[in-house]
Amino acid sequence: MTGETIANNKNAEAVKRMEGSSADEATVAGASRPYERDSFDGSILYGDNRYEANSHIDTVLFLGIDSSSQEREGVGITEGGRSDTIILFVIDNDKQLITPLEINRDTMVDVDIYDNDGNYLAQGVEQLTMQYAYGNTPQKASNLTRDKVSDLLGRKRIGSVISLTMDGIEPIVDSIGGVELTLQSDETDIDPSYKAGKTIHLDGATAKAFVHNRDVEVRGSNISRMSRQTQFMLAMFQTIKSQGSSIVETMEEAAGDYLYEDIDADSVDHMTHYDYSGEVLNLPGENVESGIHDEFYVDDDKLTELILDLFYIRS
Repeated sequence: MTGETIANNKNAEAVKRMEGSSADEATVAGASRPYERDSFDGSILYGDNRYEANSHIDTVLFLGIDSSSQEREGVGITEGGRSDTIILFVIDNDKQLITPLEINRDTMVDVDIYDNDGNYLAQGVEQLTMQYAYGNTPQKASNLTRDKVSDLLGRKRIGSVISLTMDGIEPIVDSIGGVELTLQSDETDIDPSYKAGKTIHLDGATAKAFVHNRDVEVRGSNISRMSRQTQFMLAMFQTIKSQGSSIVETMEEAAGDYLYEDIDADSVDHMTHYDYSGEVLNLPGENVESGIHDEFYVDDDKLTELILDLFYIRS
């Protein structure tokens, strides 16, 4: 990265004005929080209420990477892939229920910038997707993104992280015999036959196209792709659930070096046995068409309410 680029990143304001928005200002995610945290017991004061952390909630962060491999050696920063798919699976062990939270890749955050040798350089305002690119190993890249998502969600600890490159989709899906799903919306831009309400069977190659393709010339196209990605993930987990947890090892072997995972056995068991919520949550905020890239700004008040609902219990 050039010195000029770093300087531009460092000079980016933490609060950016949204043109054409009903809001006067948009804040970079995590720049401010409308609550107080008790440093002693981890509880949160919001309004007139105190909220205690729900100890029965686990989390698994899934990252879909837009590069073809996890190989990072000799790859320059910003060239090692980005996290196109970011889904946090919130596991409620009391209800034995899993709720997916879609996190927009274009969410504006304070990204930690590193050089090729893993040395910290600066912090700059960029899309969340870029945080993965600044890791010089799959482990470092995944953990940097995990930490940034944790910051975004009020420093909620994220227990597990999985990252899979786009070339890993095909062997994984083929190893479980494909995935069947009913289209929630018209996707004829991917395939003329993909009309809303149609049930389709995706093999490895068609699954890769389904979750990865989008028209980059169309602003906001990532929003519709996010919905496809989450729908596919849920359908895939239903397929895994129907085949039993032993299929997970088959999938891991099929994925090979395309996959990086830091997940405990209990979480794997829960992901393959618990029910999935019919509700898919989205990070609250607004997509802004600014410059050459879309930028997504979270609504801090609504995000706080979401965080409290997912991870805390009112005391």
